[in-house]
Amino acid sequence: MADQAHIGSIDDIARFRAHLVTFVTGARVAVEECASDVSRQQSWLDLDRRKHWEGEVWRRQRKLEEARQSLFQESISSQRGPSSWHQMQVHRAEHALEDARDKLKLVRSWSRSFENRTLPMVKQVEQLHTVLTVDMARALNFLNQTVASLDAYASRQPAATRPAPPPDPTAVIPPSSDPPSSDLPSSELPSPDPRTSEPPTSGRSPAGSPAADPESAATSASAET
Repeated sequence: MADQAHIGSIDDIARFRAHLVTFVTGARVAVEECASDVSRQQSWLDLDRRKHWEGEVWRRQRKLEEARQSLFQESISSQRGPSSWHQMQVHRAEHALEDARDKLKLVRSWSRSFENRTLPMVKQVEQLHTVLTVDMARALNFLNQTVASLDAYASRQPAATRPAPPPDPTAVIPPSSDPPSSDLPSSELPSPDPRTSEPPTSGRSPAGSPAADPESAATSASAET
């Protein structure tokens, strides 16, 4: 097992955690709104609409009883029998009561059907909410501990063993104004070839003596012969 670990991107883990927090927050709000909409719709069917039509049935039943009572009193007091108006009021009250009873039956049927259809989906939404609130909270806590541990490990590393940052590929190295120098030592540099070297142009010899005059050299040669 290696004694040291290569730590290259602690900031990437921190950025991933920040994005995960944003996602979990938005997803939790969406899931809670979905569950709230289902619960609100179920309450509207079970409480609001059912109570409304139960009250309508009770009120219309009272109106029918009053219309029948009026019709009975009219039939007793009048020698000609009950009037058509009282009879029409009784028929209207009967139809209104029947309509309210039908609406109440329909609301009860909708309530049972809505609960049966939404119950499996509500369970899935609740499971997703548990994942977002419990499992994701543990994941965020683990990322916090990971970043803290890596920061502590990186701060304990010596300066020489810390990983150097990668070179910037976009950086441009300016050209040097100094002439290129040879890396070879002076003892290994090649010596000039005397056969290809040009004679000195000055009036002195290479050894530092005066240059020989051609006329004096010829005179000396004839005297010797």
